[in-house]
Amino acid sequence: MFLVSVSRRLRAALLWLVMLPVATPLLQAEIEQRELTLAVGGKGLFYYLPLTLAEQLGYFEDEGLAVTIVDFPGGAKSLQAVVGGSAEFAAGSFEHVINLQAKGQKLQAVALIARYPALVLALKPALAARYRTPADLRGLKIGVTAPGSSTHLFLNNLLAKGGIEPTEVSIIGIARARARSPRCGVVSWMRSCISTR
Repeated sequence: MFLVSVSRRLRAALLWLVMLPVATPLLQAEIEQRELTLAVGGKGLFYYLPLTLAEQLGYFEDEGLAVTIVDFPGGAKSLQAVVGGSAEFAAGSFEHVINLQAKGQKLQAVALIARYPALVLALKPALAARYRTPADLRGLKIGVTAPGSSTHLFLNNLLAKGGIEPTEVSIIGIARARARSPRCGVVSWMRSCISTR
């Protein structure tokens, strides 16, 4: 037993020594492109906190990168920037990558910044008191950050679970309205727009 353990360790050490000359140049490789544009759909949202922290704590600069973050009114628009070539990367929901791959776009996810979707449905207090199932959303005006965004995908999934067609609610893009008015008062909405009315 002891000989087997020593033998495995010796093999692992020898393999490491053999691979070291191959791995060292890879570890010291030059950065191919230092200036990058990263598109995001709603940078101020809690969903993108890891991105904001990386920017504010200087993590990009620590790695030798000059990252310009461009904020769009929704994740779909940020991905359009990547597909159109005005951004090299996009921070957005994983579902967007899957949807675009299904349409023949050659996109690849390179990092996950959240383990779970950080999305919730927020309702005005009067509506929240009556809410029991997704079917209770029928006929409501519901705000999403932008049409095609991760909040829109989340809403469509929630509606489907309740047996509701998206046409049975009014879906409104509120990213710009939210920027002008912190209360958003006229709709039931997703995410960080919370009504006090």
